Amino acid sequence: MPEGKQVQQMFTGIAARYDLLNHVLSGGIDFYWWARMARLSGAAPGKRMLDVAAGTGDSSVALAKRGAEVVSTDFTHAMLALGPSKFQKKGLGGLIWASSDADAQKLPFKDATFDGITICYGIRNVEVRARAYAEFLRVLKPGGQLTILEFSTPVLPGLRGLYTWYSLKVLPRIGGWLSGDRSAYEYLPESIRTFPTQRALAAELETAGFRGVAWKNLTGGIVALHTGRK
Repeated sequence: MPEGKQVQQMFTGIAARYDLLNHVLSGGIDFYWWARMARLSGAAPGKRMLDVAAGTGDSSVALAKRGAEVVSTDFTHAMLALGPSKFQKKGLGGLIWASSDADAQKLPFKDATFDGITICYGIRNVEVRARAYAEFLRVLKPGGQLTILEFSTPVLPGLRGLYTWYSLKVLPRIGGWLSGDRSAYEYLPESIRTFPTQRALAAELETAGFRGVAWKNLTGGIVALHTGRK
């Protein structure tokens, strides 16, 4: 895995086309995944949510639509800077756009601050996940929930082969063409391929100290939602 600064530079380079690529490469199903994540997270009026690795803000928008107050952070300023305009266009409130250099492994927040934490497509890019889990537990209130939305291992054999072919052969070509940076879209599928399976990621969360860990597969396991409580 590239070091933090390399990941930061990579996402800075593709920030302007990141949303377009997400929608094109997923066939638009990413909006459904955001909505499922927000519903499972428990986001609601009166809840204060921390959205780690918020990127350009689609995940934060999904949380805010459910009435939660959202604190959005990311490691890459160029990504995070694109988010506030989405809230303005949709007339959404309840947003606090926080530090652009908030490393998941060292969050700039006090203990027991948040009712819930979400991280979408970001945990793959954390250098030491155990450090991030410890930070999530630290800043969650007692009983607070962590929700992870991440690309995972398809559970259907036929789908698994098709998805592997698409992510390794097709995605880099389309991503490189639209973003101008093929290397970024070669790194992304490789990071997915080497990421823990659903069961292995659940075991990591349990080892870190989360209770009631569970997961739900979406779209045949192309992505999965993991949850755990403090």
